[in-house]
Amino acid sequence: MVNAVMARKKEIDREKILDIAYKIALREGIENLTARSIAEIGHFSTQPIYLEFKNMKGLRKEVLERVLNSLRDQILQKFFIGKPLYDVDLAYLKFAHEHRSLFSTIFVNGEFGDDLIRSTLIDSVKDKLHEQFGDQFSKEEESKIIALNWIITNGLAVMLVDGLIDYDSDYFVQIIDRQLKTVMPQDK
Repeated sequence: MVNAVMARKKEIDREKILDIAYKIALREGIENLTARSIAEIGHFSTQPIYLEFKNMKGLRKEVLERVLNSLRDQILQKFFIGKPLYDVDLAYLKFAHEHRSLFSTIFVNGEFGDDLIRSTLIDSVKDKLHEQFGDQFSKEEESKIIALNWIITNGLAVMLVDGLIDYDSDYFVQIIDRQLKTVMPQDK
């Protein structure tokens, strides 16, 4: 009879650490993500964190990727009023309102680079513009619409985060609608 020794199953793996870190980031922002805070919530030492990740910078980067994937694939896909361009704006504003610290770190302070903003948000707005209006705009018109939409929505989001305005989806729809009408070609 062979005496087999079974390897102990890892109780604290990479996914568990990332899940906890993701929840902390949503609640408190990425800048408050520390090995100690993850370990406290997970009820384990910091050792497994450093066994799974080279350093906290690498862990934060993976958490940010998860946040942005969630933002692009889930949060920005939410239905509010049934107009895709408006819905993506309202979803972005709701994200800013509910996750102020995280929003500031990513989109106001720009600590993680403009490419993330471009690929996550501007591409989403472009997709929603096409979904709502098809291909009826020239590239130049499309660029103007996306730029104005980004300026208005991001400005509202920053004002939300700074506490200068309250979240009011009806008010936001009125603002977005009014501003978009100024840049939409009259014959469209």
